[in-house]
Amino acid sequence: MKRDRRLVSFVMLLVMLVAGACSGLTQSDKPAMVKWWLNPVTGLAVTTPASGIKAVELSVTAVPGLDTDRILALSDAAALKPFIGASWVDYLPDLVASLVGRSLEASGRFRIDGGSAARGTETCQLHLELREFFAELEPSGQPGAVQVAMSGTYQCDSGNVTPLRLSATVPANDQQMKAIVAAFQSAMDKVTIDMLAQIP
Repeated sequence: MKRDRRLVSFVMLLVMLVAGACSGLTQSDKPAMVKWWLNPVTGLAVTTPASGIKAVELSVTAVPGLDTDRILALSDAAALKPFIGASWVDYLPDLVASLVGRSLEASGRFRIDGGSAARGTETCQLHLELREFFAELEPSGQPGAVQVAMSGTYQCDSGNVTPLRLSATVPANDQQMKAIVAAFQSAMDKVTIDMLAQIP
């Protein structure tokens, strides 16, 4: 009788251990990762230039630390760290390339060329490097302003090189992630509009 009770107890213990292990595969103390979206600049006055729409080859790179899909914060001690549970929909250089490319096309002056420009068609090159794309943390540890900065060059086959220095600082009016992302959107809009004003 005692052996039967021990066997039943042992089987019950095994069942509890297996059930506990399985639940560990579907439950986590970590918050779910939320992916955040940014929009290109649209709604600008569309005016096709007399010279026609220019084909643009676009490349975007990032300084070390920014080649990530995580939404980043920079502390006053120069510590670059991700916000918990938040990421962009793609790696930052790819996300920014998509935003800039769609904004250029929405302006009515450019089309993004993937290497298929017709022979004899003038092609322009736009190279951008992300220098800043983070929220600065105040000494209290709370997000303050969002910083977005890029540098690069724009050149067409028959023209001079146009150097680009683009930056924007936008305060985050709230500590919630949706307000921080809205500040990133505003900063990205500002640098994109500035870039469109600088390139011929």
